Amino acid sequence: MAKIFVLVNEDIYGPYSMDGLREHVSAGNFNTSTLCSTDGGDWVSIEELPGYRVALPPPPLKVDEADFTYRGFMLGEVAESRIRTLAIYGALVGFVCHLLLWLSHANKWIQLEGDAVNLLKSPFSALYTPFSILLAYEAYQLIREIPTSFSNSVGKQFEIVTLLVVRDIFKGLSYINVTDEWSLDGNLKLLLLECLTFLILFYTSMNYRKCNISLMLSTMEVDVLKTYVKSKRIIAQFLLLTYFLIASLAFGGWLMGVFNGQGDADRRIFFLDFFTVLILADILILLIFYKYSDDFYALARNTGFVLATVILRVAIGASGVSAIILFIVSGVLGIAILRISLHFYNAPSARGRHVSA
Repeated sequence: MAKIFVLVNEDIYGPYSMDGLREHVSAGNFNTSTLCSTDGGDWVSIEELPGYRVALPPPPLKVDEADFTYRGFMLGEVAESRIRTLAIYGALVGFVCHLLLWLSHANKWIQLEGDAVNLLKSPFSALYTPFSILLAYEAYQLIREIPTSFSNSVGKQFEIVTLLVVRDIFKGLSYINVTDEWSLDGNLKLLLLECLTFLILFYTSMNYRKCNISLMLSTMEVDVLKTYVKSKRIIAQFLLLTYFLIASLAFGGWLMGVFNGQGDADRRIFFLDFFTVLILADILILLIFYKYSDDFYALARNTGFVLATVILRVAIGASGVSAIILFIVSGVLGIAILRISLHFYNAPSARGRHVSA
């Protein structure tokens, strides 16, 4: 068996076997340019040592880009472009129609009873309809992000909740009674808290948009990663089907409420059920990730994402100050997870390390 000696800073280390030398190079104690000698031979670099190089494994099979970029039925670029156009025009038409309904109700051209009157109290209420349509489009965008990036889909969740809070702010403006007295009634206090919540959630969503942590390297092999992405694509397809079902039932239930003297709209309509299903999808994705990877860093990060989503779901179902506090907690938690992930992530370095003193 060959006895190999290694020269580092005029100090000689060894002897090592060939396997032992490879282990030291893998550990970073030596690099392939370090000088070595075999049984009294001349000094040569480790990479030039006869027998050091081992046969490389065969290269991976050709990888189709579609395996990682294909999102699934009705989630591709063409479908997204058409749905985006439909959402924009729908928001414009919805805004005009809502404004006309408010004008007709204000002039008593039409009579509306029940809780639905809350949507016609002021012209600001007309913003409720276009924001609702844009929120539905954002929910679709969230589903599109699931096959390609779990972290981006979490960022979309914060974007949706941010718009939900904005919609509540516009609706709440119609309840504000402006007087000459310097006082804060309950509606105004809640409105101020909602504005603060909007700023925190907006900051959170912009952080996720700016910091693409999906670029962080995964410990998954290529074939395993393909299977993982395929699993997320299947989940996204089922979630899309559920999305249309929940939207249809929510809209139909709201119309029935209008005819029965109810019909007031709040964030729990559609989004309470949608986020419930979304949490189940997030947990399923997390369990699948556990199956294919034992990377504690990524597992803890994704678990934190799911926790933030659960808090968002609870906040949507809550009311008053309780909902505001939960939204803020979720936003702060989302920012903390993102910042901690970026702070402690170290990208692999191509530079070799020398033996330490």
